[in-house]
Amino acid sequence: MKDFTQKLFALTAFLLIGMTAFSQDPFFTEDFDGALPADWKAIKIAGDNTPSSNWVWSSTGPAGGFAIGAIQSTTAANGFMLFDSDLNCSGNQNVWLQSPKLDLSDKDNVVLQFQTHYRRFNDRTWVEVSTDSVNWTPIEIFTGFTNNMYAHGATTNPENPVTLTVNLTDFAANEPTVWFAFHFLADPTTVLSGSDIGCGYSWQIDDVQLLDFDPTPANNLSMGTAFYTPASFAQPVSQIAIDTFVFSAGVSNIGVNLLTNVVFKATVTDAAGAVLYQDSTILAEGLAVGGPDSTIQIGSTWAPEVEVGDYEITYEVYSLDAEDDDASDNTITVPWVVTEDLWSKENSPNLITRPGGDPADWVVANIYTTSPNLVDDFEFIEATFYSGVGSTGGNLAGKQVEISLLEVVEDVVAPGWSGFDNTLDYISNPGLNLRSINFHEYTTAGNQGFESTTLIDFDDDEPGVPLVPGARYFLCAGYSGDFRGMTNGFSTEIDYQRVFSTVIYIADDQWYNVGFGSEYAAALRLKIQLANVNDASERTLSDNVLSYFPNPATDKLNVQLKFEKPEVANVTLADMNGRVILIDEMTGVTEASRQYDVSKLPAGTYLVRVATKEGTKTKKFVVVR
Repeated sequence: MKDFTQKLFALTAFLLIGMTAFSQDPFFTEDFDGALPADWKAIKIAGDNTPSSNWVWSSTGPAGGFAIGAIQSTTAANGFMLFDSDLNCSGNQNVWLQSPKLDLSDKDNVVLQFQTHYRRFNDRTWVEVSTDSVNWTPIEIFTGFTNNMYAHGATTNPENPVTLTVNLTDFAANEPTVWFAFHFLADPTTVLSGSDIGCGYSWQIDDVQLLDFDPTPANNLSMGTAFYTPASFAQPVSQIAIDTFVFSAGVSNIGVNLLTNVVFKATVTDAAGAVLYQDSTILAEGLAVGGPDSTIQIGSTWAPEVEVGDYEITYEVYSLDAEDDDASDNTITVPWVVTEDLWSKENSPNLITRPGGDPADWVVANIYTTSPNLVDDFEFIEATFYSGVGSTGGNLAGKQVEISLLEVVEDVVAPGWSGFDNTLDYISNPGLNLRSINFHEYTTAGNQGFESTTLIDFDDDEPGVPLVPGARYFLCAGYSGDFRGMTNGFSTEIDYQRVFSTVIYIADDQWYNVGFGSEYAAALRLKIQLANVNDASERTLSDNVLSYFPNPATDKLNVQLKFEKPEVANVTLADMNGRVILIDEMTGVTEASRQYDVSKLPAGTYLVRVATKEGTKTKKFVVVR
């Protein structure tokens, strides 16, 4: 299985990575227009006997089970060179892509540049240089990469392509005969984790150039990975306030000069661009050239008490002492969403997969945590999931997935997950309490897609599972028996390194708390709603605890609360079906005046509701336009 491991990105003295601007022309170019040129060689030293077990010309990209997509190089339309390790997945692999013989006797400087798309898994890669085509000097690239890192040095949001610059001057300058080669090796010496050999991803090469000057920018800071801070991509408005945002990212100095007074800044904005939060930190001593990425974190945190809507976090890095020669990689923006009723770890799945090999019955789960400050009653009502036929073939109709909701037993499993027995399955595990289970049969005619199912309470066999405040839940999709070869949808656009997010369980084995990798977020969505909206038997508070004006309202609704003693109180605005529009959580309140924005609501009738541990009071108000 292609596991996630901690990021480490080191640069060698000969290798500088970055997008560069050319001020001079290269003296050698190759864009692989239509075929592997006759004066180039694709050499297979180890591999199976299939045509794709060597470097091949391609215009479509890799086709293995874990394909990373085609390179988006400058001349990708006319083709590129590809070694698809994952497609062959056949033990030792040792392949070379060798250039023609070159006369560099008049070149005092020799710098190789090429565009690439690559992801590492138990392999190593080099640029090799020779003056006789027999004895070769290896210059390792992607040095220090751990499994699942893309060419830009992170496990998510791959830059495609990445332009690599390798200085060959010490080996090739003023030499009358020179060859260079791209060398891919997968054997027992290259394994970083697990036991898979020759089942990497792929390496793609295009737009190769040789320069007689060093194009490295003098001042060039680069943003690497922005660590995703929300616990989920989408969170219900009734739950978002418990999330604490921590702002951090990996930053490198890939230029020539030491840059001091480096600023790392985070800005949170809403859909209209209004700034909700902004803070920064300064590294006065700066960032050294090369070396591993530096993880920078802003000291303050932020609690996102916001309304339903779309939001973004923008990370920036720059020096106060020098202008960056290439600012294109100084900013990263990541989205997050607040919904009326939906939890989701992803915006849309971009691949479907399952554990490698031929696993036994298996389960994939997303972990969601509820707000501890809720005194009103909410319930889980629906799960939405994305499956594919996988090795079972055919279409989804008639196939089956087991959807379950499990509550973590807090007395058994500590907040840091100590006490959780990762060897026991999701039904018999003492750290998990079964709250709902449904064997859902697909009706979708296609071979993959979303479907939904109502969550039935396991105890009373009624629709809707009561939500426990401050609890952790596993929303699971299980594939077993004849259906264990099915696949589940995932997104690789977000890397949940900060929290446990998606986990898997393989029967007769164990839970894996990193699953396919922290960047694999399962398409398993969970919907909640306000319970007891129209239940006449609910415990009601006295009428005078809640008053509001105006009614009808157009832009603002003013709400006044009055209790006999300090209370923990929730004020909720909802539609007539109980779908939450806004929730305001308060503690130690006796009297309070609040104003809520209703200007974006369509005309109609809505509910305003206050809840304490003593009961609730629900009233109606009207919005007019």
